[in-house]
Order: sequence, then structure tokens, then C-alpha cells
Amino acid sequence: MVMFKTLDIRGLSFFNAFQETSKAFSDIKINGALEIILDRKKNFTDAFKTWAKSKGYKISDIDDDHRMVRLFIKKVKPIIKK
Repeated sequence: MVMFKTLDIRGLSFFNAFQETSKAFSDIKINGALEIILDRKKNFTDAFKTWAKSKGYKISDIDDDHRMVRLFIKKVKPIIKK
């Protein structure tokens, strides 16, 4: 398991990008982060932010420039409701 990983999914279809991201995120430890590099033209940023929030993960940062979008997702310990 790793604490930090970078995944470049530029050029992939949404389905392939989502599969690669899910697979890579399973290797991340609690309190670790996954950096996703997204293609600016396709810009799946909102979809990946929604996915992360639905899993209970935190968006720690977004770096957006004219070439690419870098999205940092932090894996946090899930809150167990009683």
C-alpha cells in the first residue's frame, strides 16, 4: 500500500479513466492521497469530485491550468454512524 500516488488519465475515455482511478485508489492507505491528472479538453473533474465525495473521500486540492487539471483526493477513515 502507498501513501501517495499519481495517475495520469489524460486521453482515456471516461469509463477507462474511472476504472483506472478506482483500481489505483484501492492501493492508497488511509490518510494517503491520489493525484489524478485530467485532460483539460475532456475535463472529468466534476465527475471525479462527485465520485470521491460519494465514497467519503476528501478533495484536498485542485490545480487547474491551461494544459491539465490536477485533482488531489485524500483517503480518509470512514465515519461509522451508530
